[in-house]
Amino acid sequence: MFSICPICQNGTLLPLKKQSRDYITNKSFPLVQCQSCECVITEVANCSTFNAHYGDIYYNSPKGKFSPILEKIFRWNHQRNAKKLYERWRPRNILEIGCGRAYLLRELKELGVDVFALESNAAAEWILTNDAVNVVSISDAHTDEWPFAPSFFKFVIYWHVLEHLADPGESLKQAKKVLEDEGILCVSIPNVSSYQARMGLTTWFHLDVPRHLFHFSRKGIVQLLEQSGFQVIDIRSGDFIQNLYGWFQSLANIVTPNNCNGLYRLMQGGQPLRTASKISVAVQLLTAVIWVPIGIIGCLVEAITKNYGNITVYARKSEKDK
Repeated sequence: MFSICPICQNGTLLPLKKQSRDYITNKSFPLVQCQSCECVITEVANCSTFNAHYGDIYYNSPKGKFSPILEKIFRWNHQRNAKKLYERWRPRNILEIGCGRAYLLRELKELGVDVFALESNAAAEWILTNDAVNVVSISDAHTDEWPFAPSFFKFVIYWHVLEHLADPGESLKQAKKVLEDEGILCVSIPNVSSYQARMGLTTWFHLDVPRHLFHFSRKGIVQLLEQSGFQVIDIRSGDFIQNLYGWFQSLANIVTPNNCNGLYRLMQGGQPLRTASKISVAVQLLTAVIWVPIGIIGCLVEAITKNYGNITVYARKSEKDK
C-alpha cells in the first residue's frame, strides 16, 4: 500500500501486531504506524469497494442516526457548537466537506451564514438532496477539481471527515485554493496519540475501521497541514460528548473485543441494534458500574493534560502560500 508515510512524507511504516475489527461486518483490517509522526493507517485491500462499508447500518435512517431522544440531544450539541464557532470567527460563508445530515450547517444558516457543502456523488441520495444547504457533489475520480471560485470562502470545515478521505493531503490543497487569504480552516479529528486510544488501540471507539482510513496524531496533523500550505494557529479539545463517550465505549469494548460498540448500536436502535450481538450489548451494560467511573476519570485526565481523544485544529494559509 504505502512504503513511506503519506502524512509526514518521511517516516517508515511498520505493521501493528493486532488487527482491528469493523464493528458492522466483523471483518478484521491490518494497521500500520508511522515511526516518525505516530499516525496510524488502515490497510484496505480494495479501495474500489470502499463505499460498501457505508450503508443503512452505518447511517441507520435518513431521519437520524440515533433514537429520537438522542437525536434531540445531538441536535442541541450541534446548535451549541455552531454558536461557539460563529461567535469566535463571524464567518460570512462556510464550506463543509462531507456534511452528512448537515446539522451544523443548518444551525449556522439560522445565524445568517451562507452555507455550502461538498460531497461525493456516491453519498446517499438524502444527503445530496438536502434542501437546507447548497450541496455540491463531485465524483471520486475528480476530487482535485472543486467547483468553486478561488478564495471564495471565509471558512472551510472538516468535521470528523478528513480521516475518511483516501487522499487527505490533496483535499487540503484544494481547500487552500478556495479559502480566502485571511480565511480559517477548521479540522476536527480523533487523536490517535490520546490516552483513550493508547489504552487499547484496536478496540478504540474512534478508530472505526475501515471507514477511518487515516488515524492522525497531534504531531501528524500539524505536519500534514504545514505541508499543505497552512499555519496552525490553535489546537483545542474536540467535542466534549465525543471525548466522554469515546472513553465509555472504548472501555466497554475491552470486555467484548470481538463484538465492539454494542452500546453505540443500542443508542442507534433500528437496524443497527437488530443486527448487533445481544450478548455483547448485555455484557457492556452489566459492566457499566466499572467503566463509567473509569471513563469519567479518564476524561478529567484529558482535560488536565490537554491530550484529548478528539481535537479541533484551526489554521490559516501560511504567508508564503497567500
